[in-house]
Amino acid sequence: MTDLNGKKVLLTGAAGGFGSEFTRQLMQKGARLILSDIDEQSLRSVTSMPGGPGGIIHTVCADLSSAEGCERLYAGVREAAGDIDILINNAGMLTYGHFHETPVDSFYKLMQVNTLAPMHLTSLFLSDMLKRKKGHIVFLSSVAGFVPTAFETSYSVSKFALRGFGMALSRELSKSGISVTNIYPFWADTNILNSPSYGNKRAKRVPAIFIDSSEKIVAEAIRGIEKGKLHVYPGFFAKATWWVNKFWPIIGKQPVQES
Repeated sequence: MTDLNGKKVLLTGAAGGFGSEFTRQLMQKGARLILSDIDEQSLRSVTSMPGGPGGIIHTVCADLSSAEGCERLYAGVREAAGDIDILINNAGMLTYGHFHETPVDSFYKLMQVNTLAPMHLTSLFLSDMLKRKKGHIVFLSSVAGFVPTAFETSYSVSKFALRGFGMALSRELSKSGISVTNIYPFWADTNILNSPSYGNKRAKRVPAIFIDSSEKIVAEAIRGIEKGKLHVYPGFFAKATWWVNKFWPIIGKQPVQES
């Protein structure tokens, strides 16, 4: 069981819906946070949130859509805070529409932010963790990381890849003292519901009954991190989808009705 009190945690995508919840709840756990986001103004608003036993020790505005942005984030964190105990790769983006109508530069950027940036940051911070023989790396995958999701094809690919990376890395680090956690949220009440659509296919409004509370998702994710779990399925719909897919693995093969 990991005690988060006093732990230095780097959280990417800190200004988003999950990010602000992670910030609030981790401070209540006593964690010392280094927050990163591309949106400097929103990042400042997160730092004004009521604290707890923990607090925010540093912020870094970083664009993770490039390798240079990842390197700058690592350098800024090392200079300001030194070693970290936990890396939470929370930053992500989504696009909606027919894949062939999606601009090429948008899915290149999506793959960079959702998959390559977590891999790059892991490669940088992992070297420091291995020297100390302790640490924890967390990846925000998605239910779309184990169920292929039509019209969110690039997003689904990025989350499948991130899930596989976390699983392979966990095996590689099994005797190192470093833990890995993959988290698979379902739809949640975050700004990802307002992601852009491309081409003729418009994103449909997700029925409210299928939208999980970001507060509850993050609380369950944090419990999974504390317990050192590899896979965390936070919320009813994430768990239900996993079990249905496990015993009836044809969800992604169903015909899709065009609207």
